Amino acid sequence: MTSSRSRPVRRPRGLAAAVLAAVLLVAGCGPSTSVQPFSPAELARMRQESAEVERRGYRIEPGDTLLIKYTFHPEMDQEAMVRPDGNISATRVGTVPAAGMTATEVATALKQKTSDRLRNPEVVVSISRYGERGVYVGGEVGRPGMLVYRKGLTALQAVLASGGFLPTARIDSVVLVRQTGGPEPLLARKIDLGRVVHDGEAETVTLLPQDIVFVPRTRIANANIWVRQHVTDLFPFLRVPIPPGL
Repeated sequence: MTSSRSRPVRRPRGLAAAVLAAVLLVAGCGPSTSVQPFSPAELARMRQESAEVERRGYRIEPGDTLLIKYTFHPEMDQEAMVRPDGNISATRVGTVPAAGMTATEVATALKQKTSDRLRNPEVVVSISRYGERGVYVGGEVGRPGMLVYRKGLTALQAVLASGGFLPTARIDSVVLVRQTGGPEPLLARKIDLGRVVHDGEAETVTLLPQDIVFVPRTRIANANIWVRQHVTDLFPFLRVPIPPGL
């Protein structure tokens, strides 16, 4: 939005649909003018949601890939994808439930299941790839796309992990889109990251899985793009100089 270590991941179909809906929402309402900042009540609710995610820890979901390592038995090491039924197929163990559990809980289960055949079965489980637990960053950033979600990720950290702001970015009107599951399925609110970058203000919102961060263009960039599309492309002899980087 460290963040720089976040890895791009494949975009799941469910989130792809949300991204498309969010882009249409933002494009339709004009992010620099119509999208409102978070209200105090919304900020309080979002802090509570983020705190709940932090408290309970990440729960494994189907589509996640687990890296399983045995400290004293490296021949048992493997990567295992969580199947749609929530289980994994573990080496020399067979089917083991994983969905809804933490990585530590899965490690404990594997230790128990291998204790009758291995000596000192110390097991470490981590998540090497996430399924749908990503954050999408789009708009005027260096590398638009999905990022692996991690606890505490902020909008600025997500932008930085996506290649940073382009010169055409309007950083005072970044839009955060969140799926609510309520009557308003997509909540779009404006975040002024200019205050964070230039004034050192702390970010007030941390991201959740499947959040969408959209960085709009500046008005000048929009004007230059309009000129390219509607004037110079149709009438090459009317080409006008465009400032570098726009």
